[in-house]
Amino acid sequence: MAAPPVGRSLPGRVLLRARHRSLKRAIARYSQSPDRAWIERQQVRRFNQTWAYCLAEVPFYRAWRREHGLPERIDRPSALRSFPPLTKEILIARQDEVFQGGRIVDAYTTGGSTGQPTRYPRGADEVGHRWVDAYLGRHWAGIRPTDPSLLLWGHAHLFGSGLRGRAAQARRRVSDAVMNITRLNAYDLSEPSLRAHYTALRSHDPISLEGYTSAVFKLARYIESNRLDLGPLPRRLRAVVLCAETASDADVALVERVFRAPAVIEYGSAETGVLAMSRRDTRDVRVFWDSFTCLVDDDGELHVTTLNPRLFPLVHYAVGDRVVPSDVIDGNALAFHAVLGRRQDVVRVAAADGGLDLSAILPVHILKSYPGIVGVQFRQVSPEELRIYVEATRQLDLTDVARYFARELCRDHPEFVRSSVSFTQISEPARTTAGKHALFVA
Repeated sequence: MAAPPVGRSLPGRVLLRARHRSLKRAIARYSQSPDRAWIERQQVRRFNQTWAYCLAEVPFYRAWRREHGLPERIDRPSALRSFPPLTKEILIARQDEVFQGGRIVDAYTTGGSTGQPTRYPRGADEVGHRWVDAYLGRHWAGIRPTDPSLLLWGHAHLFGSGLRGRAAQARRRVSDAVMNITRLNAYDLSEPSLRAHYTALRSHDPISLEGYTSAVFKLARYIESNRLDLGPLPRRLRAVVLCAETASDADVALVERVFRAPAVIEYGSAETGVLAMSRRDTRDVRVFWDSFTCLVDDDGELHVTTLNPRLFPLVHYAVGDRVVPSDVIDGNALAFHAVLGRRQDVVRVAAADGGLDLSAILPVHILKSYPGIVGVQFRQVSPEELRIYVEATRQLDLTDVARYFARELCRDHPEFVRSSVSFTQISEPARTTAGKHALFVA
């Protein structure tokens, strides 16, 4: 017999009392709806404090300033454009300097699914600031800290092996218990696992369901295709939080239809933490403006500057993503219409007048509008030959898929050469080492 649903975690509320107070102050700040001029003054003030710390305490940034002739302070957020982009490649090449010859040990680590893993110094008290940002966004969706949550996630590979790895996993289990989180394996999305995830969803009756977009989407599709019952209304589920991967309109529509709760988009990275989240009444992803400055260049490239106290702040850091900004003046975006993904997430097809470069999100959106298609992956066979792998709920007529794709793409790109794209149907998508849906396959 399933355990009865539980309410908010009392240990979590007691142990995290200081964070709850900080969160309450953050909620009050954002509820006042300050105007852009006030927000930008706060961003400038906080950056100048951060930069003063960098020049006094962080040897890497003292050298960075000398090398590039950087100012001691700025007077507007857009002035950060004069700072050279800080990239993962730079941080990898200068790891000894960044970690001060081994004096700094603790680190954030990226999964390395799109390249070499990168390490970033981590301070002991930084987790509290990240926690406040994450739960500020969840507050907009009606989710409170320590509300019972079901999490479809991975990252077990980052714990390592041996005694240290086991200790890290034990700390994670304790943290999950304090936060009232039930963690489900997003790496294994086989049919038996999906059935177990569905059973857990029914028995726990959580306030929130959170996880990789692709994992939540696949669970929703499994529930719908098998006509499984989620139980009588009203249920407690207030929101489904889609993380770590781009969510298409088709993804959002399926999730909301199956779970009968709003889907909200959470955007961030391992090195920054959560930096933006959508609200129930809009798909726009709102930046946490008192924790980050987000500058977007003419090509949609996103550069993030962290404003919260950190052992190693990120200054004009090239996240590697492209976005469609909104509420933007002079490059300083307070919201995004969409997150398009990595700069390198471009597919190339043949065109009548040569090659045609497309953001990968365009063919994904086209194909996910075709009945039955639920997953899309790419292999760039040659500079002008693209193979597209499609996952579907039924056997597809790939000739009809190709005809549909060409018709839709030619609406905006009539020069497209149809023979440059071929289709293959697959039963299971390839995944990255971090457990995410791989957009490109070898």
